[in-house]
Amino acid sequence: MVIVVGAAGAASCNPQRKQECDKFLAAMKPLDEGTPSAEVVDRVRQDVQALNLEDQPLHIYATNYQNTLTVLATTLRLKEDPSAPDGTEGVIKTHLKEARTDREDVGRYCAQ
Repeated sequence: MVIVVGAAGAASCNPQRKQECDKFLAAMKPLDEGTPSAEVVDRVRQDVQALNLEDQPLHIYATNYQNTLTVLATTLRLKEDPSAPDGTEGVIKTHLKEARTDREDVGRYCAQ
């Protein structure tokens, strides 16, 4: 048990992980408020993809986040079409909420 606690303490002091966390959280920031455009969502997705995270949990968070952003950007583009199907706004709200929840999850992980 002491080894596990020691390992967890060492991970939180890892300067590379802290640096990756800071970059990841900064890349996510543009989606914190309001409803972004598809272009903003795509830019954030590309910024996250370019991070090439070494920390395995952060890498998994980034992959999942990028998948959410892909759906969000596509749905935002669909909404611009006057013949967008009913429920498009609901899908946007759902995926935007997921993206913000992902940011909170990453923030909690990085705070450990």
